[in-house]
Amino acid sequence: MFVGRDEGGFVENYAYDIGEGGENSGKIYINIEVQNNPVDAELIGETIFDSMRKAFFADLEKDPYVRFEDAVRSTNKALQKIKEEKASDYIGTLHVVIAAIVGNTLYLTQTGEAEAYLIRRRLCSTVSEGLGEDSVEEMFTNIASGSLEPGDFVLFSSTRLLRFISKTDLAKILSGRNLISTLGELKDYLMTEVLGRIGLTGIAVSEGAPALTQKEHGQIKEHLEKEEFYDKKRPGKSGYALKDTLNTLTAAVNDLRQRVTALADKGKARVSRSGSVRREGGGLNLKAMGKDRMLVTLIAAIIILTLSIWWIKGQATEQAKIEGYSVTLNEVQETLNSAETTGQYNKDQAGQMLSQAKQKALEVLNSGYHRSKANELLGKIQESQDALDGVMHPDVRTLADLSEKRDNVSALGLLHLGGTLYAYEYNALYPIVLDKVQDPLTIDENETVIAGAVYDDKDSLLFYTKSGKVMEFKDNRVSFVDTADGAFKKGVAIEAYSNKIYILDSAGNQIWRYTRRRDSFDAAEAYNINADLAKGIDLAIDGNIYVLGNDGYITKLFSGNKEEFPIKKEPIDPLENPTRIYTELDMGSIYILEPDKQRVLVYYKDDKTGGASYDRQLVFDDMTDLRDLFVDKDTNKLYLLDQSKIYEVAL
Repeated sequence: MFVGRDEGGFVENYAYDIGEGGENSGKIYINIEVQNNPVDAELIGETIFDSMRKAFFADLEKDPYVRFEDAVRSTNKALQKIKEEKASDYIGTLHVVIAAIVGNTLYLTQTGEAEAYLIRRRLCSTVSEGLGEDSVEEMFTNIASGSLEPGDFVLFSSTRLLRFISKTDLAKILSGRNLISTLGELKDYLMTEVLGRIGLTGIAVSEGAPALTQKEHGQIKEHLEKEEFYDKKRPGKSGYALKDTLNTLTAAVNDLRQRVTALADKGKARVSRSGSVRREGGGLNLKAMGKDRMLVTLIAAIIILTLSIWWIKGQATEQAKIEGYSVTLNEVQETLNSAETTGQYNKDQAGQMLSQAKQKALEVLNSGYHRSKANELLGKIQESQDALDGVMHPDVRTLADLSEKRDNVSALGLLHLGGTLYAYEYNALYPIVLDKVQDPLTIDENETVIAGAVYDDKDSLLFYTKSGKVMEFKDNRVSFVDTADGAFKKGVAIEAYSNKIYILDSAGNQIWRYTRRRDSFDAAEAYNINADLAKGIDLAIDGNIYVLGNDGYITKLFSGNKEEFPIKKEPIDPLENPTRIYTELDMGSIYILEPDKQRVLVYYKDDKTGGASYDRQLVFDDMTDLRDLFVDKDTNKLYLLDQSKIYEVAL
C-alpha cells in the first residue's frame, strides 16, 4: 500500500514466495525508498529484490536464519558492485527494510529511516530499532529475529511513521481484526499528515487456515475469469480513476432504474388483470415470487450503487482538499525562502512575508490536514522571525531568593542606590549585600506601597503609596515627606530626576511635577501640555520623559511638550502588553519589559532623529512572572525580578 503524493521519488514495496517447499520456504518482504538518485533508483530497487529473492530461496534445506544472513550478505555485495561502477561511489540515500517470515519467525534487517513495527496486545514496538548502524562498507549490518504470535500485526514502512502518528494511535488502528480495513483506516489517517510518498506493508498473524483443495482453486479461477468488472490494467492516476468509476457507477444506476421501472410497470399490469395474487394448491406463486425478489434485489443494488457514488464523490472532495492544502504549504515554503533572502536588505518587507506565511500555515494546521508539515513550517517561520528580531536566550543566574526571609513575599520592584541593590514589596524593603538577602526593613505598617524611585539628589529612596503619600528611606530610616498641597496627586508610577519627582497620572492625562525644598516639596505643577497619556503605565527620565503605554506605544516629552519619537526596524513580533520601561541619563539604550512574552526589548536611542532603533530582545523561556528590571550601566548587567527571586544577566 502507498500513502501520499508521488513527487517523483522512488518508493516501492516487494513481496515474494516460491509457492512450494512447504513451511520452510517462507516469504520475503521489502519496502524501499531511494532519494537523491532518480537515475539509478529503479536499478537499486530491483537489485535488492533480485539478490534477496535468489539467495534466500537458493537452498531450502538450510536453517532460515542462515538463508536470510546469506541473502543479506549477497545484497550488500550487489550494492557494493553498483557503487564501484559509479565514478562518485554515491548511489543516493536509501531507506530500506527487508524481512522474511518463515513459519512463525520474523527475520529483519534495515537501513536509513525505514522501520518495522510490531503490534501485540494493543502495544506498539519498533522492532527495527538499532539495526541501521552506519557502516562504510556495508548497507545492511545487523539482523534481528523473533517469534510471532496469533493476533500480532507487523507493519513495514519506508519511513519513520512515528513522525506523523503516535505509538498509541498506531497501535489502536492496527489492532483491528480485518487486514484490509485496518490498512485503509491507517491510510485515511496518514493522508492528512504526509506530503511525500510512503510505502507500507501490513501482515496480520492469525491461526493457520485450512489449505484450499484443487477443486476450490479451480472454482475461484473460473469465477475470476467470468467476472465482468475484472480489469487487468494498472489503475491510472487517482483523479482519472475516480472520474471513470463515477461514470461507470452512474451509468449502472441509470440502467438499473430503467429496469426497475419496467418491472414495476409489468407488475402493475399483471395485478390489474388478475385482481390479486392467486394461491394454487395451498402454495405461493413461485413465478411471481421470483419477480418480486428480483425487484427487491435491483432496488437494493440501486441503493448500494448510489451510496458508492456518494462515497467516491466524498473521497474525491477529500483528496482535492488534501492536495489544495499541500499546494498551500508549498507556497508557504517558497515565501519562507524568499523572506530569508529579503531580510538581508529589507526587514520590514521580510517580516510581512513571514506573517503571511505564518497565517497560511496556521490555516492548514487548523484544518486538521498535513499537521506535521504545517508545524514544521511554523517552527521554521519562528526561527526566521527570531533571526530578524535578533532574539537571544541569555544565561541567567539566580542572585537572591527573597522567600528565604519571608515565605509569602510578593515583590514589586528593584532599586539601586550607592552600590546596593534593593527589592521592595507592599510594606517591606530587602537589601541585597554581597549576593545575600538581608533581613527585610518595614516601610510602614499601614500604607501600601505601589511604586518606588531612586532619588539621587538626596541619596535616598522614595516610595509612593496607594493612598497618594510619599515616604523616604534614608540612613536606614523611613519617614513621610510633605507637599505644599497637603497631599500628593494620585497616580500609577513615580520617577525622580535632579531635585524633582514626577508622578504619572494616566487617569487625569497628566504628569505632576514636584520640586524639593529642604525637607518637603512644593505644590504640584502640571507638566504635560499636549500629549495623550491615558494608556500610560510607567515612565523613565534621561532629561526627556518617556511614558510607556499599555499597548506598547512610547510617548516622549520635553519641557511638557510631546516630541516626535520614530522607531526604526520595529520587531516583527510587536510589543503588545509591556509593563516597565527603563533608561537614565548617559545611557544609550531603552529597555522595555514584557512579561507575557517573557522578554526584554532593547532599543538604541537615535540622536539624529530624536527617536529610537530596535536592536534586539532577550527572551527568558522559564520566567513566567517577571515584575521589574534594572540595568547597571557601570557593570553592563541586567537584573530581573519575579515574585520572590532576583536574577542577573550579563549584557
